[in-house]
Amino acid sequence: MAAAKEKRTQKRSITFSVDTLEQLDKLATRQRTTTSELVRGYVEKGLAIDGHKENIDIIATIIRQEIKSQLDVQVDRLAKMNMKVGKISAGLYYLVMKLLLKQYGSTRSQGLKELATETRKMGVKYMQMKDYQINDYLEDDDMIMTDADKL
Repeated sequence: MAAAKEKRTQKRSITFSVDTLEQLDKLATRQRTTTSELVRGYVEKGLAIDGHKENIDIIATIIRQEIKSQLDVQVDRLAKMNMKVGKISAGLYYLVMKLLLKQYGSTRSQGLKELATETRKMGVKYMQMKDYQINDYLEDDDMIMTDADKL
């Protein structure tokens, strides 16, 4: 068996406060090692932690990019769905207007214009409601009938 390779070493002089050196010496004695070995161990651990921080930063960046990528896909999907809802809503709006024109004829177009204006205003008011307000509103038949009578 080949002997384990020794690490190349180089001697450095490092200055510590007297209190720090006393603490290091006591700790080294308790751990039955030398102060130099203890300090080397702490330096190696510190370097390893610092290296892990770099890895964590890289991993966090990758995760953020992946999350953003997935969110972009979902946001795009929701935007397309919203466009479809908007198109069908507009189609229904024009269908209702056409049916009303056929039913009442063009002689009542001023009244129909007023009706369209008021229903759009109510639609905007409805869209500005919070979710909990919409639920309460839709469960209140009297309020819906009152609003409908305003038309």
